[in-house]
Formats: sequence, C-alpha cells, structure tokens
Amino acid sequence: QMGAVDFSGGYVIHLSAGITALAAAIAVGPRLSSDRRSKPNNVTLVFIGAGILWLGWNGFNGGDPYGATIDAAIAVLNTELAAAASVIAWILMDMKFKHKPTLIGATTAAVTGLVAITPAAGYVNGWGAFIIGIAAGTIPWIATNKLAPKLKLDDALGVFPAHGVAGLTGGLLTGILADPAVTVFVAPGLKGALYGNLSELGVQAFAAGVVIVYVFAVTFILLKLIGLLTPLREKDSTLKVGDMAIHGEIGIDMQD
Repeated sequence: QMGAVDFSGGYVIHLSAGITALAAAIAVGPRLSSDRRSKPNNVTLVFIGAGILWLGWNGFNGGDPYGATIDAAIAVLNTELAAAASVIAWILMDMKFKHKPTLIGATTAAVTGLVAITPAAGYVNGWGAFIIGIAAGTIPWIATNKLAPKLKLDDALGVFPAHGVAGLTGGLLTGILADPAVTVFVAPGLKGALYGNLSELGVQAFAAGVVIVYVFAVTFILLKLIGLLTPLREKDSTLKVGDMAIHGEIGIDMQD
C-alpha cells in the first residue's frame, strides 16, 4: 500500500529465509568445532545443483507475469545478466583477496546473483541488472568472508549472506534502478531514485526493515517455544558420533 515492490519474492522469500537462518543460528547455537572445519565432500554435486537452480530460476522470475509478455522476457534476460555478473564479480573478489577462485565460490555467486535480481527482474533495464549482479557478487562476498567470521555465528550453509544479504541488496537497488521505460509493462508510474523518485528507495528500505524485524522476532520466539517441548539440538556426545548414534548407519562415510 505504501508502494514497496518485489517482483518475484526477493523480500518475502529470500530476505525472510536469510533472517530466519540468522535467528535459527542464534537460537540453536554452533556446530562442534570439528564439524565446522569439515570441507565440502562433493563439489561436483554442488555445481550440478547450482546449475539446476539457475535453470529453474528463469521460470521463477520469467513466470511471474503469468504469460508470454514483454515483461516476462525482460525478467528472464535480467536474470541471466545478474547471475553472470555476480559470478564474475565473486571470482574477481576471490582472486584479489584469496589469490585463487573456487568452484564453490562461483556457484555461491550464481545463487546470490539470482537472489538479488529476484525483486528487480521486471523493473530494471539491462544495465540495472548488471549493476545488481556486480553488487550481488561483492556485498554478499564481504558478508560471507569478512562479516560472518567476526559475528561468530555458525550459519552452516551461508543462508544469511547468500539469501538475506543478497535479497536486501536487490530490494534496495530496485528502489534506485527501477526504470520507468521497463516498469510501464507491469507497474506504470514506478521509477527509482535514479530516475527522480528518491522516495522509492525509502519505501524499499522501510519494507526491508519490517520484514527483518517481523521475521526475526517470529522465528526466534517460535524456536524458543519449540525448545520448551523438544531440544533444538542433540547433545554434544551424540553429535560427536553423528549418524551412527541415532540411525545406526552412516549417510556419507568421510573417514579414510
């Protein structure tokens, strides 16, 4: 009602997921130090999974207009542009600060690019999508590699930076980069701060704040209530043994 926009769920899905992960990480607590040191056991599957996700995202964003429309085509093209730009930016960040790009980093970047363009896919032009992609490959990179270690939170799959930070980035940039030449097909009159409507950025920021506060509060309270009925985590002695302690067999045997 205030004019906040979210083309395919950058706020209601991804920002919400990221904040939920943050609340859960705080409520449940960290994994054992030995588990936190473990490396990905199958990088190939990570790559394949990210590829499937990328392919499906075209339907996710392109299907939002519910028809073969100009806006749907724009959304698909912007989705590809942002994801590709994010991968390039993340790789460059890895090369600059870690001196070596990684496949895990590139696949993470694809996800952050897809997440960031989700709220903006049908509202920005190609250059806007490219800028969002670059931001998605740098800001979540900083959140993952610099901010997360300082917060000392154990977000096992990096959901908060990959979905929360990227979703917030895309939503705010929508308030800046929404192009009236594009939005005319889906939301006539909508334009971002770059096109003279500074208030749209304020509305997007306010909407993000509402999502963050509401989702964190509800998630944290629900987890604490659940914790009164059943433990949110296993005992450390059980975690040290792993699957064998609970199921009597091992899902993935990583021992020599």
